[in-house]
Amino acid sequence: MNMMLDKLDQAEKVIQDKISAIEGTYSEAIENLKREKNRVEKEIRRETRNARRYVRSNPEKSIGYTFLGGIVLGFLISRTMR
Repeated sequence: MNMMLDKLDQAEKVIQDKISAIEGTYSEAIENLKREKNRVEKEIRRETRNARRYVRSNPEKSIGYTFLGGIVLGFLISRTMR
């Protein structure tokens, strides 16, 4: 009976150690995801600002690119609808 209790205690300790390791890995993964989210948000804000500046300084080109993009997108959509 004592031997069985010792085995159960050892198993519990192993399980607790594994849970602690998993919790540490999980916390680390969450922190990495938060850092990556912040980095991506900053990059998106910067690129959006750059795009706005470009459009303001080149309105004719922007309209042309938009028109061309619409034609290409319409062509691709019409091909997938067949």
